[in-house]
Amino acid sequence: FFFQAEDGIRDTSVTGVQTCALPILQFLYFIAGMKKIWVDHDGGVDDFMAMIIAAFVPDSQLVGVTIIDGDSFVEPAMECSAKLLARMGYKEGDLTVSGVSLPPVNQFPHSWRGHAYNCNDMPCINQPETVAEAKKLISAEKGEEVLAAYLRTSPDPVTIVVTGPLSTIAYIANNYPDLVPKIESIVVMGGAVDVKGNVAVDGHDGSAEWNLYWDPKSAADVFKSAVPIILFPLDATNSVPITHEFVKRFGEQHDSFLSQYAGSTWALTTAQIHIRGTYYYAWDALTAAYLVDASMCTFEDRYIKIDTSAASQGRTVPTTVDDPDAKLVKVCTAVDAEQFYQLVLKLCK
Repeated sequence: FFFQAEDGIRDTSVTGVQTCALPILQFLYFIAGMKKIWVDHDGGVDDFMAMIIAAFVPDSQLVGVTIIDGDSFVEPAMECSAKLLARMGYKEGDLTVSGVSLPPVNQFPHSWRGHAYNCNDMPCINQPETVAEAKKLISAEKGEEVLAAYLRTSPDPVTIVVTGPLSTIAYIANNYPDLVPKIESIVVMGGAVDVKGNVAVDGHDGSAEWNLYWDPKSAADVFKSAVPIILFPLDATNSVPITHEFVKRFGEQHDSFLSQYAGSTWALTTAQIHIRGTYYYAWDALTAAYLVDASMCTFEDRYIKIDTSAASQGRTVPTTVDDPDAKLVKVCTAVDAEQFYQLVLKLCK
């Protein structure tokens, strides 16, 4: 838990109840009024940045992190997440980091999934005291059940940032429908509404985005549920590539631990511009950043359903209100890229 500094950036020098100058009753009222944020991610370079950014949402409290076996491997992703949070000042009892046990339908390519190991090895999060504190944040319980337990006991609704597959949310909706009203909304990185997808595998037509292709049925279940969805599809995230120029800007503020981490890990991705001819994008970071400053985003309300047929499985299909499978979704369609880059640099400074 962090207090807000006057400049709007998290004050990591003030953590926990012990250093709070407020009387305890005022402190409890302060906590009760804060938005509750949960991050459900899948351990890619950009997922960790989304988690970091989620800790800076104004008037909010980051209350939990779950990690699914998508664009990474769960164990190093859990360790990296916990180390980052420990380095940012989170202590045992503030939140837990747990791994989701749900299996894939279509797993990410094996060669894409190794960045969690790179990120977990970053020297700036491997001080002995950080590692020791991080171990206290990790729960051995199944992440989907940890989230369900939190929703069950929370007096307040929870906003869930989902930057991986939608399996965890589908698990809640299908197994604990009584908990769905406890979800204020899910802010989802996924889909490709009016642009081409990024799935390029034999037997698929390329219309889907990987997070929803990983488990198409779960994606369809969530889109049929009552959970409110704010969607960041490729239509929006294609506007925020990770460029050499952006990564190098972290060098101007390298004395900050977060700038060291962000610059170093995003630098792992820039070679693909030359090797594959494609950019790595700030898919997940943008999704979380919306909660910090929505003014950089343009939205449209669209009716969407998920295609689960073999050749198009995972596709986000624009449809109409008359479609029985349609869900009205708040879809981000455009982004002020420079405003986004400036925001991330400010948060990491």
